[in-house]
Amino acid sequence: MAMQKDLYQHFRPGEYDFIEKIDDLARRVEATYAYALTDFLNPRQVDIARSVIGNRGLHYFVSSDYYPAEYARLIVAPDYYEFNPEDFELTLLEVNYNSKFNQLTHSQIMGTLLHKLGIERTVIGDILVESGYAQLLVTQNMADYFRADVTKIAKASVSLKEIPLEQLIAGEKDSRQLDIIVSSMRMDKVLATVLKLSRSQAVQLIETDKVKLNYQIVDRASEMLQVGDLISVRGFGRFSILSENGLTKNGKCKLTVDKMIHK
Repeated sequence: MAMQKDLYQHFRPGEYDFIEKIDDLARRVEATYAYALTDFLNPRQVDIARSVIGNRGLHYFVSSDYYPAEYARLIVAPDYYEFNPEDFELTLLEVNYNSKFNQLTHSQIMGTLLHKLGIERTVIGDILVESGYAQLLVTQNMADYFRADVTKIAKASVSLKEIPLEQLIAGEKDSRQLDIIVSSMRMDKVLATVLKLSRSQAVQLIETDKVKLNYQIVDRASEMLQVGDLISVRGFGRFSILSENGLTKNGKCKLTVDKMIHK
């Protein structure tokens, strides 16, 4: 295997396929001496890609470093490549609708794109929502399709218009830090404490595929969490583990988490 095996120890088994995918892309860049562009990656995938590509000594550029957003595209390039931000092939679309009668949400927009139109998640970057206003960050080659086919979201008639990437908004998010105490770093224990649920309710959320760990569905209540993990729960928002703050006298874990709620 071309990949150094010790790289795997930093990641979970469920991430190994993505590691191989990025390593294959890096090998193609080395073989062809031409740059390559990924689809949109979530932040966890970006971190993995940085490790894999850095391990090979190639150059890489991350779109979110230039256009602040959660999801990003990566340019992987040989040393001769001269960076041009247009090579990210991003298009920013403004969602126009009558906000007097409708207030579109992130989940309504995502649901329309993924389920009604059958769009692949990887061609959609951030969906940014403010009161009465929304934007979509998409791959350039899909922009015309979006403009032509996205005419209704939920009950609202909409039209999409391309606008400059410099007009990218941050979107509205509510976030607060919480200090909690848990008996262990098990997924079900942490989930129950943060969301103020019983452990059996937390287990049910996990068993019904409503919980994601670092953007991947997790099906084991016993999954052990660590600092830096991002947990999202359908219907509840999401939270990240910021720090471990030692143990109580009873041997319980003291944690600080950042609880986020998308509006």
